[in-house]
Amino acid sequence: MVTAVEAVVLICYCANLQYTLQTISGEVENILTASLCKYATNRNWRLFWNQFQQHYYCCGSSQNTDWYQTAWVSPVVLSSFSLLKKYTQHNGKLIIPAAPISCCLPNTICNIFSDCEQPDPEKYHQNSCSSIIANKINSIGYTRYSFYAILVIQIISAVVKYEGYIQNNHNPKL
Repeated sequence: MVTAVEAVVLICYCANLQYTLQTISGEVENILTASLCKYATNRNWRLFWNQFQQHYYCCGSSQNTDWYQTAWVSPVVLSSFSLLKKYTQHNGKLIIPAAPISCCLPNTICNIFSDCEQPDPEKYHQNSCSSIIANKINSIGYTRYSFYAILVIQIISAVVKYEGYIQNNHNPKL
């Protein structure tokens, strides 16, 4: 039998679970966004991004054009000084309107910054990487519906047993 205290505890647990998962999703997106600019300088982040984007078919943190506003390219990979001059911002950061190859759709040739053309975002994975992680986290949150279903079943069971108890006590057998 479920008690009122158990029901309240279960409801509070489910509400807290939802809040915690939303907080985690927000923190993950913040971490991913902050790590974009480390792509050019940190081998581990570069490896993470390339593997994650290829494995989960996603691109960027919040959207597939996130890379366009990020200094993710090392100046040494540019094929000419004119490209370096063209894409270097006033603050000295090299911002290329393109995304890493790991963002490209399979069997697609993406326009890379070296060909001096504006890249086509349609050739990149459309899902953001933070949405992929958020979906995985939210799938954990769906367990709360199982708890709610169990709670409802227990309450119905308790009511049926209680009504059976009342009927047996008010209608004694002869």
